[in-house]
Order: sequence, then structure tokens, then C-alpha cells
Amino acid sequence: MFTMQKYSLVVLALLLHIELFSQQDNTLFLMHNVPQANFINPAVQINCQQYVGLPILSSFHLNVNSTGFSYSSFANGTSALDLNGLVGQMHNWDFLSEELHYTPISFGFMYDRKQYFNFALTERVETKVFIPKKFLSLFVDGNTQFLGNGLKTRNPGVNAMYYREFSFGYSKQLKNDLIVGVHAKLLFGLGGIFTRRKPINVEVDALTHNLYGSWNPKVDVAYPVSVETDAQGNVTGVNPDGFSPMSFFLNFGNQGLAADFGFIWKKDDITWSGSILDLGLIWWHKQTTRFENQGEFAYRGATPADLADPDAYINELNDSINNQIQFTHQKKGFITLLNPKIYFGGNYPIHERLLVGGHIRTEWYPGRPVLGLTLSGTAYSKKGSSVSLTYSAMNGSFMNLGLGFGWGTEKFQFYMMSDNLMVAFFPEKARNANLRFGFNMFFGCTDKKKEVKVPRTDGCGCYWRWDDKTRRKKSGVK
Repeated sequence: MFTMQKYSLVVLALLLHIELFSQQDNTLFLMHNVPQANFINPAVQINCQQYVGLPILSSFHLNVNSTGFSYSSFANGTSALDLNGLVGQMHNWDFLSEELHYTPISFGFMYDRKQYFNFALTERVETKVFIPKKFLSLFVDGNTQFLGNGLKTRNPGVNAMYYREFSFGYSKQLKNDLIVGVHAKLLFGLGGIFTRRKPINVEVDALTHNLYGSWNPKVDVAYPVSVETDAQGNVTGVNPDGFSPMSFFLNFGNQGLAADFGFIWKKDDITWSGSILDLGLIWWHKQTTRFENQGEFAYRGATPADLADPDAYINELNDSINNQIQFTHQKKGFITLLNPKIYFGGNYPIHERLLVGGHIRTEWYPGRPVLGLTLSGTAYSKKGSSVSLTYSAMNGSFMNLGLGFGWGTEKFQFYMMSDNLMVAFFPEKARNANLRFGFNMFFGCTDKKKEVKVPRTDGCGCYWRWDDKTRRKKSGVK
């Protein structure tokens, strides 16, 4: 049964249950010798004629994060939760996020020395739980703080979806010092639940401290469900229909489009990189249901008489909320936007095969942007392997040391990276953690090397930017 009380408790349970870690690709962004760097900058090209992600094991990517607090913020070493400590560390809005991206198929090839084409199929599960500080403070510190001014905020909720992405990429070297790239993405939504951020207005009676509020919550669901209603059409129960793997995973009924844009520009000794990702939307219109409520509610606080029989008071309160917050439903499609991301940074060579760099990352969450800063040092071997050490300040946390490497030969590569190794040593203080790994196979590296007679990289995995004079000089040809 949908009630404000149960809705709030579900959101609070999600808030306290999900571990508080990260959702970035900071270490990968400037590792241009790993083909998957093209996922977050479409301008990244490869050193060989072709690459193929090892089927089934091309790329696996897991991220979870909190924007403002860690487990230790509300766990004080006892069985009791320190919710006052949690509220004290929150921003006006905080988010818990999760990303699981699985890429079973990916490949790319250089059409000529300037043009690069690539493709990737990715299964993406993404969740964002959002909660306002004022809302949680009402539960923790009571309503006295809102006497006179009332409480004005938006409801907490969750946006979660599972969708499939077909990405078609193209990049081209326009000049010797500039590469631009784009991804055109075809999306298919498989399932999701979306809580719209609707205003909540609560007034507190100065004498009785009773609460009077208005709220019109709206929840969109993309999944087959059965809805039970009473005689007035109000929702009394919601149950998922039987799960059919074939119909679920082969669902191509919720279409969407998206695009990514990126560039790599070498100016003097600095190589600048930037990208804008996930500009797009999904139109959900298959097996969709909208639940919504329009109305007001009143809450009467406990009196001394109520405290004499608390069970009766709780039952009365539950009935009162059930009677006041009634949801209706309708079969209706809806549109959801993806969460855009922006990367921008640069590399500077302090040695032939050692680069230092940094970049900023911004993601637009529901209602506000979330920013992060990463500093990096990356070393490359003559045969193309690389290792990168990063430091990131993100989500209000300053203890994020990352490590990534791409190890292999001219025919094979294994890569693994994480933005926060500290989570292994101090998990209770971590707000961020992620892991990406996979395997790549290369073709045509030897032939290309014989043809142009140059080292595999110039230290950043971008030797294709050399002009013919530089190529001859590097290969010892006059």
C-alpha cells in the first residue's frame, strides 16, 4: 500500500543500506593507450590498425558513491545509529549513486591515419537515491525547528534504470594538433523506477505543533506490475508480474537517443582533452505505470493520553495517513533524461615517457551539479604498457588515491584501475570506490610499426598527432 509513511521509510532504508562509495572514471580519462578511454572521450584513437575487446570480458565497470557522508558519519561503533551526526554532515541535498556497466562487445579500427571508427554494446544499470537534509532533519530533530517558517523542500526519492546502449563512434584528426570525436548512441530501456522531485510544504502549528502539509508525489514505473484498487480507484496494492527472462532482456520497446562529444588538442607541450557525455533521453512507453497523488495531509502529535496506549496511537496514526495520502494510477508513458557529464583537463610531459596532468569532472545530478578534481602521473613503456597514479578530491572527500595500469604486448592487453585504493584500508570512512577491468586484443600493430617505423607512443599514446617530418625524425629516416 502506498502511504507517505511507508514511502519515507523505504527511502530512509535505502539511504542507510547502500554503501557509500564512488562513481567516476578519473584514472581512465588520461590513459589514452587503453582503448576504453574512448568511452569517456570519443576523440581517443588507438595505436594499432584494429582492436577487439575480448568477447564477454571487454569491460566491467562498478561504481558506488555518496556525495556528502560515509558509513562512519552515522555509525559510532555501537548498534545505535548516530542520525544527528549524519544530519550534521549533510549538504542541503545529498545523493547515493551506483553504476554497473558491462560491455561484452567492443571493437575499433583506424580507417586511415586520421579517421577512427569504433563500436560498443553496453548493459548499464544506474541508480541515484536523493534525500534533502531538511526532510531527514524533521525525522531526527523534530518539528520545533520549523515553527514560524515551516518546512519547504522537495521529496526524497530514487531514480533507477537498466538500459542497453549501442554506441557508434567516429573521430578524425582535423589538423596535426587537433582530434575531434563523437558517439551516436541508440538506447533501449529495460526497466526502471523514477520518483519525481515534487515540492513538499509543511506548516507547524505554534500551539499544538501539529503538522499540516501539501504534497503531490509522482512515481513512474517501467516494469510489468499488477495494481489493486479500492472502489474509489485508489491504489491498495502493487505486485510485480511474473518475471520472464526472454521478454525482459529482449525488450526493445523503450527507445532512446544520446550523444557524446570530445576532443584532444596539443598546444605547445600540453595535450588538452575534454568531453561531454550522455546528452540524451529515453522514451518509456512499454509496460509503464504512473502513480500520483494530489492532496494535503495533517499529522497530530502524541498527547499524554496517547502515550498511555502507544499501540493504539500508532494504529490511529497509520490509518490517518492512509486515509489522507491516496495514490491513483494510470498506464502512461514518460521521458527521462540521462545525467550529463563533463571532463576537461590536460597532460604535460616531464620526461619522454612520463606525464603529469589533471582534470575536472562535473556530473549533473537531479537538482545540482557535482564536481571533482583529479591530479595524475602516468608512465609509459616503450612497448605500450602504462601505469597511472591519481589523487582525487570528490564528493567532499580528500582521501582518494587511485591506481591504473594497462599491461600487455602489441597483441594483447589487460587493464585494471580504481579511483580510490583507500577504501581497502578505511572502508568506514570512504565515500567513493570503483573498479574497472577488461581485456583487449590488437591487430596490425606490427604492420603499422613496419610501415611508419616509429615507436608505439610518444609518451601519451597519441603518436598519430606527429607530422611526416616528426615521424621521419623519430624513426631515424632522413
